[in-house]
Amino acid sequence: MKESKARVELGDGLVQYMTMADDTMRELRAVDNPLLKVLLQYDAYFRHDLWEHVSQTPTFANILFLNAYQMFLGAARMALSGHPAAVFPLVRTALESASYGYLMEQQPTLSEVWSNRHRSEADKKACRNAFTFDKAIKGFAHKAPDIDRLAKDAYEAAIDYGAHPNFKGVFGHVSINEDRPDGMVAVTHNSLYGSGHHETIRGICACLDFGFAIIGIITLSGQNATEKLQDELQTLNDAKEAAIAAYQSAR
Repeated sequence: MKESKARVELGDGLVQYMTMADDTMRELRAVDNPLLKVLLQYDAYFRHDLWEHVSQTPTFANILFLNAYQMFLGAARMALSGHPAAVFPLVRTALESASYGYLMEQQPTLSEVWSNRHRSEADKKACRNAFTFDKAIKGFAHKAPDIDRLAKDAYEAAIDYGAHPNFKGVFGHVSINEDRPDGMVAVTHNSLYGSGHHETIRGICACLDFGFAIIGIITLSGQNATEKLQDELQTLNDAKEAAIAAYQSAR
């Protein structure tokens, strides 16, 4: 029996990828997508109002909060490109960054543990032991149980949808065709989706859910939650829920 060889076709590579990704982003902007509107609203809050509720003293925590925002931007760019699998590693890192900053605000001595991570193997072990998402978020529930629940659920979901290369995250983008006329089996792995595809919408919604959790963790890192902050968080959450509902009804 003659053995068949597998054939791999990868298109035109990076140039084609960038062209298709840019096309998807332009389409989302052109149709005035309601989810994109809220994403921009969240971005504006990140850049302005959020910092009214954060300690003004320069600390490692603030640097981690800034890093969370930068990773959020990267995730938003991937989501608007129609590449949802690339969104989840970024939003998960953003959430970790925000939660580590929160932990440092509660326990300032841990800043040194974090900054000394690369000094020795013992310091690396100490840092790994001190900084995990579960430990960082521990105790946050008493401040905002709904945001705590959202953050934990989102963190676990990110692992399923692409933050780890597990079966669900990978094979969610794989299709198999065993009915080809040449007798071969076609295995297609997709990365980019169109502006109206549910996978693209999933990526944008993930940015909104993670964005809200991150904003909540950062703004509530201080000792007191003001009425003004509570109103702002409610407004952001209401906008997110309304956009998702409007999009679903429009579909």
